[in-house]
Amino acid sequence: MIATVKKQLPRRLKAPVRQAIKAVKYRWRRYRIAAPVARGDPLKIIVGAAETWQKGWYSTNEDWLDITKEEDWRAVFEGKRIITHVLAEHVFEHLTHDECRIALTHIGGHMKKGGRIRIAVPDGYHPDSDYLRHVGIDGIGDDAADHKQLLNVDTLGALLIEAGFQPSHIEGYDSLGRLVCKTYSVEDGLIHRSRANATPNSASRWGFVDADTSLIVDGVKV
Repeated sequence: MIATVKKQLPRRLKAPVRQAIKAVKYRWRRYRIAAPVARGDPLKIIVGAAETWQKGWYSTNEDWLDITKEEDWRAVFEGKRIITHVLAEHVFEHLTHDECRIALTHIGGHMKKGGRIRIAVPDGYHPDSDYLRHVGIDGIGDDAADHKQLLNVDTLGALLIEAGFQPSHIEGYDSLGRLVCKTYSVEDGLIHRSRANATPNSASRWGFVDADTSLIVDGVKV
């Protein structure tokens, strides 16, 4: 019904209405997570979710959970270690190296021992130079103009280790140019931009090779 109404709106009203709907959705997400936090329920969360969601997970948004801000974590999770899973799909490339360290420290501080974070980012070890131009720092691809770093499995793994996680390379290239593609459980977080979900026409649709794929690294809290 909402989609039908939006189609009938004058062009000048579409953007404001879209923003209003998004704002309501984000506020509802903040309200929705409050009760399970108060009960101390184990939680699976998606950080930087934008408008994405997955069944059984709580989507969070930067509006009320900036993962680099201690006050946001304290306000939402009340200092409780109740998170079992965190999913971050194409979020960390928008942070600086120091901001990644801070965010992972906050995540680890609210996660149960043995909990899992799954991170997907553009792959800094990708061998195709056109890919790197699109996804790199200040990249020319969609939403890449504010990319602040280009992570690879080694730099991301080191960040996870520093924050108290044991990393595992799920998908993407290593430093020797070898492609890793491991089967992973979607119960631990579905990555939309992965080789398991890539479409045959992704290169033509986005303008560069492997546009729908990622470097994927898991981290288990030790």
